[in-house]
Amino acid sequence: MSRAAVALALLAAAAGAGQVVPLWESAAPPSETLRPGPGEPPGGVIAAGRRTRVFAPWLEAFPAARPGASLVLVFPGGGYGLLAESHEGTEVAKELNRLGHAAAVVRYRVPARDPARPWIAPLADARRALALARSSATAWNADPGKVAVLGFSAGGNLVARLAYQAGPGEPRPDATILVYPAYLLDGSAPARLRAGPEGFAFGAASPPALLLHSEDDPIPVGGSLALAEALRSAGARVETRLWPDGGHGWGARGPLGRPWIADASAWLARQGLGPSR
Repeated sequence: MSRAAVALALLAAAAGAGQVVPLWESAAPPSETLRPGPGEPPGGVIAAGRRTRVFAPWLEAFPAARPGASLVLVFPGGGYGLLAESHEGTEVAKELNRLGHAAAVVRYRVPARDPARPWIAPLADARRALALARSSATAWNADPGKVAVLGFSAGGNLVARLAYQAGPGEPRPDATILVYPAYLLDGSAPARLRAGPEGFAFGAASPPALLLHSEDDPIPVGGSLALAEALRSAGARVETRLWPDGGHGWGARGPLGRPWIADASAWLARQGLGPSR
């Protein structure tokens, strides 16, 4: 086990957290994003349960109580600059775990090194996390053929790219849950989904999606609506949940918090990705 893995395992044990698994045993591609910049200290939790400066990404797994559960990978948001890892990470994973699913929070690399394409290193981490989740699922009492991804804000953008920007031979999840996903639109007037080599593409085999958004969110609800329409037009299964108010960043907290997690669990079960029985 690497020094980073030992340090993470000791930290998790001290905090009573889940099982900690480094995503990469050696330098992660693209390797230049792995190291701190000049004078930049290593990452840690900052105010209000947020983490920044993640250079050696990892996931924290919460195994299901009984075998055969679906596994949900949780990607916190944070604008690709930090990770809102408490209310959009561990709190969500623990609630899914309580409902019978295996869960894992992915700490992908932040901050972004390429402002124009901030998802490049995080997407490499997400693909690695999905592959690792399938290979480790049985050890976490999960079915390797039942792996869903759930992302918030920038994490929603990331899982959309994981599911709907996958090239030939690249892994796809079995279902996708996007909570107030960000950066889906191209900025044109009228706004459209991003297209081209780094945009999104859809087909009947696209993973089913559940999209949740507040209509007063400063991240435009039009992104979720456009994504849902594109999926429907391609013949993929999609459901939306919209609220008139709630703003942005509610995660597992506030009036929209835990009720939507139970709804998402029921939606997963309807896709054949239910909890342990």
